[in-house]
Amino acid sequence: MKIRRSRPEADFTIIPNSALRDDRLSYCARGVLTELLSRPNGWETNADALSERARRHRGSKSGEGRRALRAAFAELEAAGYMIRRRERIPRGEPGGGNFMTVLEVHDTPQNGGTGNGTSINGTSMDGTSMSGTSSVSTDLRSTDEEDASDQHSSSLAAAREGQAGQQDRASELDRMYAAANQLDDERLRRLLLQFEQKRPRVYRDCRNSAIGQIRRESPDVLKGQRSVREIDLLSYKYALLHYADSGLPSWLVRFPLRSVA
Repeated sequence: MKIRRSRPEADFTIIPNSALRDDRLSYCARGVLTELLSRPNGWETNADALSERARRHRGSKSGEGRRALRAAFAELEAAGYMIRRRERIPRGEPGGGNFMTVLEVHDTPQNGGTGNGTSINGTSMDGTSMSGTSSVSTDLRSTDEEDASDQHSSSLAAAREGQAGQQDRASELDRMYAAANQLDDERLRRLLLQFEQKRPRVYRDCRNSAIGQIRRESPDVLKGQRSVREIDLLSYKYALLHYADSGLPSWLVRFPLRSVA
């Protein structure tokens, strides 16, 4: 293959080769990262908006769908190129005093939101649309993804028993984890959105713990179509674990736990 490059003097973007060749990322995710880094600071978009733009310019058959772009956003977040934050809108601006979700997009993977890479901020008044959720039925998960869910629950159980050492508490958490597994994507995302709005710091801690665990134990899951579901579900289980001792808030468990044996 012969590579021929031009030498642009204006309107170009410098991106580290390490990001463009990061084998943890799908080619779709690398393309999304390149698109975002080429935009100015403060540019507003989300996965659904990028999908609509792709289909507008290349047609519904050629343009990337919402599911693909939501999965790409989840990959970038899991790999550390995208950091989610909650910020209050300044008084005097539209929506002043309310919170918005801000995604910081970096050209190098970040650890806990710190690093030396350049970044841009993508903002959205609707936190759910930035990472999105998959609308695929949970029955379509692959065997590997189902095994990963069981593995994550086992890891949580080990942490749970080490902290409490009480069989009744362990049994109750097992029951809640089983109930969480039955939640559809939309209900799960609504519960997480309430969690993010009411306890943003704890939400970020739980989500970072979930992403870190999946990255350590089942990194291939992050490349699958169900990556968003896996991150959301494990984040929710970490939330249940966090509040197990102090008492579960009603807004976190608005689903029929008693229906699960």
